Amino acid sequence: MQAVSLQEAIKILQKAGSSFAKNKEFLALLESQGRFLAQDIVSQKALPSFDNAAMDGYAIRAEDMGKTAKIKASIFAGDCKEIKLECGECAKIMTGAKLPKNANIVVPFEAIEGGLNNQESITIPQGLKVGDNIRQVGEEIPLGKQIFEVGDEIDENVLALLASQGISYVSAFRELRIGVFSGGNELKEPWELAENYQIYNSNTTMILGILKSFGFKASYGGISKDNKEDLLQVLNMPFDIIFTTGGASKGEADFMQEVLVQAGAEILISGVQIKPGKPIMVARLERKFIVALPGNPLAGAVLLRFLIVPFLRNLAGANAHFPQALMVKNIESFRLKKRMDAMLGSLSVEGFLLTQKGKYTSGQILPLCQSNAIALLNEECTQIEAGEWIKVLPYSMIWGKVECDYIN
Repeated sequence: MQAVSLQEAIKILQKAGSSFAKNKEFLALLESQGRFLAQDIVSQKALPSFDNAAMDGYAIRAEDMGKTAKIKASIFAGDCKEIKLECGECAKIMTGAKLPKNANIVVPFEAIEGGLNNQESITIPQGLKVGDNIRQVGEEIPLGKQIFEVGDEIDENVLALLASQGISYVSAFRELRIGVFSGGNELKEPWELAENYQIYNSNTTMILGILKSFGFKASYGGISKDNKEDLLQVLNMPFDIIFTTGGASKGEADFMQEVLVQAGAEILISGVQIKPGKPIMVARLERKFIVALPGNPLAGAVLLRFLIVPFLRNLAGANAHFPQALMVKNIESFRLKKRMDAMLGSLSVEGFLLTQKGKYTSGQILPLCQSNAIALLNEECTQIEAGEWIKVLPYSMIWGKVECDYIN
């Protein structure tokens, strides 16, 4: 099976994700944060639900501008008494309080001579506009309007709007069950003592950390040995998605493809034509997916963020599958080989600056710490000039509901 382009890999995973069975559950509002809605939400209460004052002041009738008006009442937020202004009358009103009948302007206290201290009457100035400092019923959200749809992410802002509708429980898609495993006889855990010929297992920490940063919970299953029996046991674990590191290349100890075929898996992707990141494998085994990331940490981080995380969001029920590229100015010119390159860099108000002038390898970790964004440049790009506008994806990606090509 040949390596595919990044664009082809995205399409393959989109198609595979669309057939994944997504289970639903009914959750209390705060328990649903970070999930994706499994129902459309229609407004049950207009916002605002009544005409109210946008600031502290006097509620007046436009017809009384330039006249003296008697102060009829003081109205506070939460007052339910019906008050009607007749000719020559006004009312003190506080922010959020219900507007009295016939009032169509709120004049701030500071715009009236005597301000808040007037007790009997006020002189209403000229030149006011109908609707000034008034929040009209339904001006933010009318009654019966669809405000969210299936697949919208439930973040803190969505929670606030749902609460404003008196919604305390929602239907959301179940969390993905994710298992992360590492393979390699040379690996030691960070809390163990590693000999000179051994290396610390940083890949699973990286995977778990990136998944957590995007709202995914995952279980760590430890280090398995480089043999087919151990790998087969890992693949049979009861998860929706199983992550492994290494073993997807062409070395003598790289058994992933052989074991997947032996287990009856359908291999969806066997390599992506991008540097860093080519040796990746994605397979479907019955009702689960296997993701074998490259053993080189930088390559694994790039593919996890910009190929696999969008796939996981799809599986989790999101309707916004695609990271939105930012158009920014490149700060320094650089040359490229004729291939698709993932170029790490720093994104600031000045633009995009390449990390270490692009001189790093896929086995390094430090460049990931020195960067906060990445530019994906196709094989036709051989030179990027200073001041040229390019598409850049920040680590903290913004998601869109329509497909966009985020590759330069």
